Amino acid sequence: MSPSTTIEEGAEVLFFVDRRRRWIHRVRRGGVFGSDRGSIPYENVIGRVFGEAVRLSLGFKAYLLRPLLIDYIEKGFERRTQVIYPKDLGFMLILSGIGPGSRVLEAGVGSGVLTAVLANAVRPDGVVVGYELRREFAEVAMENLRRVGLDRFVEIRVRDIREASLNEEFDAAFLDLPDPWTALDVVYRALKPSAPLLVFLPTVNQVEKTYASMRRHGGFVDARCFEILLREYQLVEGALRPETRMVGHTGYILFARKVVRDVREQASSSSSGTA
Repeated sequence: MSPSTTIEEGAEVLFFVDRRRRWIHRVRRGGVFGSDRGSIPYENVIGRVFGEAVRLSLGFKAYLLRPLLIDYIEKGFERRTQVIYPKDLGFMLILSGIGPGSRVLEAGVGSGVLTAVLANAVRPDGVVVGYELRREFAEVAMENLRRVGLDRFVEIRVRDIREASLNEEFDAAFLDLPDPWTALDVVYRALKPSAPLLVFLPTVNQVEKTYASMRRHGGFVDARCFEILLREYQLVEGALRPETRMVGHTGYILFARKVVRDVREQASSSSSGTA
């Protein structure tokens, strides 16, 4: 069912004034939206249609928009950890090949940003099983997921993934760990044959160590490493140009696919197309 276009009491609204002034608020009678550009009682917002504009007390216009997942990631989620940027999240999602009904394994849930993107992709019939060592991070992640209605597609286990007992259950795996090479054995057992593994790594040294471990392991092929650079442009009529500042390095994405090891070993004598 499509969500209502009318702003009802209790709905979350993105108040958009300009590209640097955007806030997500839950509107309830008796409350007031306030900013450096003015205020407006929620009473004057409830009953309007998403996409409408309202005039704030200082005369500035604010548009009432329905928040997208990226809005929550950028402006709404509580963060207790470093998070993966949208530019990397989108590419990882495409590489994984997951979709509705997929079963996905994640290790290193943190604040739940990647978890939310994965859950949004696998719903309504799939599930994301996430492992997180720290209970306080798992609780923040679940609260973030509840806020966007994705918690029912996620199971977070507060334990070390290296202690998990999993057997060919998952269509893809995502690792955001400081030492992912130590989890390769359990992830290999957890993945279905041919399923992809995606690892997010901040440093070159981590990439080298993880890749070397993949080579020694013998159960992964088609290994590739990517770095995504994204540059936004200033949209000024007659003066379009790149933004003066951009987010540079955020991390590396290491991709590989699981293979049945005895088949790989037979093929290795006649081909070098392994990890």
